[in-house]
Amino acid sequence: MTAFYGTPGADPFWHWTTLVHFVLVALAGGTAFFTAVVALKRPQSLGKLPWLALAFIALDLLMLWAESPARFRFSHVWLFFSFEPAAAIWWGAWGLALSALLLLLLGLRLGPVRTLGGFLAFTSAVVLAYPGYALAVNAARPLWDHLLLALFPATGLLLALAVLALLRPAETALWLEITALVSLALTALYPVALASGGADARVAYAQWLRGWLWFAAASLLLFLGAFLARRNPAIAAACAFAGAALLRSWIVEEGQRSLFAHGF
Repeated sequence: MTAFYGTPGADPFWHWTTLVHFVLVALAGGTAFFTAVVALKRPQSLGKLPWLALAFIALDLLMLWAESPARFRFSHVWLFFSFEPAAAIWWGAWGLALSALLLLLLGLRLGPVRTLGGFLAFTSAVVLAYPGYALAVNAARPLWDHLLLALFPATGLLLALAVLALLRPAETALWLEITALVSLALTALYPVALASGGADARVAYAQWLRGWLWFAAASLLLFLGAFLARRNPAIAAACAFAGAALLRSWIVEEGQRSLFAHGF
């Protein structure tokens, strides 16, 4: 945790498994959030949605367990016996755990559907929000700007909607279009936010300039996702998924590298 939150180092501390986690946690939180909305508005239309969201949560937790160097010590269980609201990982752990419980109850049709859906809307929103929070609190990593508090939940929901668009195109087309447009707008604001800060932000902006082609590609894919959402849901879903995953992965991967350590 010292290397993560303290003085920046030159070497990356995350690997490809973490990039997969950032995709899976978005699918988990976004699908659970959509399930909550359906539970609140059209309980009779839930179908297999709770089980799909629960499967994404299980896959994400499995990935987190597999990548942890302490996976056989199960030392992360302390999160459930502590109260650490200032820690993003505490919110993430409880958000995933409570969402899984609520989805299980919804899947088994145990309890009032709308009440469970209301609680799930909150816990799944926490799951969507915590990855951006986990990055934004790292002042030592200037590329992880506070705009990620909005950008990551938006692109996280978009990833889930891209999958759901293949299963429920009629229900998700408008959602996909709006979320892709919001994600595109936040993506355009990201370099502006970096350039408008202090010295650290200008370093981050220079770092962003090295990867502007990735952002151009992600922006184009997000635009196509929005443009095609109600014309060709399958292609729109593929574009939106690729654009959101590319954008998030570049920010996570490049952001953990410290240009200070190399005298940038």
